[in-house]
Amino acid sequence: MRKTENQQIEHFIKSVEVDERFVGIWSGTDHGKFFKGETNSWLVNRKADGTMTVNFKTIHNDDHITYSEDVGIWCAIGEEYYEFRESDEKADIYTYIFLSKNSIHFIINEELKEEEPYNFIDNRVFLD
Repeated sequence: MRKTENQQIEHFIKSVEVDERFVGIWSGTDHGKFFKGETNSWLVNRKADGTMTVNFKTIHNDDHITYSEDVGIWCAIGEEYYEFRESDEKADIYTYIFLSKNSIHFIINEELKEEEPYNFIDNRVFLD
């Protein structure tokens, strides 16, 4: 994606009013749904200014574990959640459903294939 497209996405996301329900620290895992044979888990901190940080832990096929961190921006419009991380070439767009005020089910918006679409649940992390 060209830099100007990224700037347009960033401007779009930053122009949207923040949905306070998403703000806070959330954890989740994909249980190997994204890449077969590896499990990703994460902590995401969505801030009220529309910025975010994500800390990933990946357990690979051979039980080797890697850690990474990414930063980005986010917003929610209607029933769609937009997330653009610096490591991505384009924004991810998900349909979301609040299962409770502390649990969100995300389903990626992409052309359906033979398998179920990538989806996961984020759960609010409560700090002492």
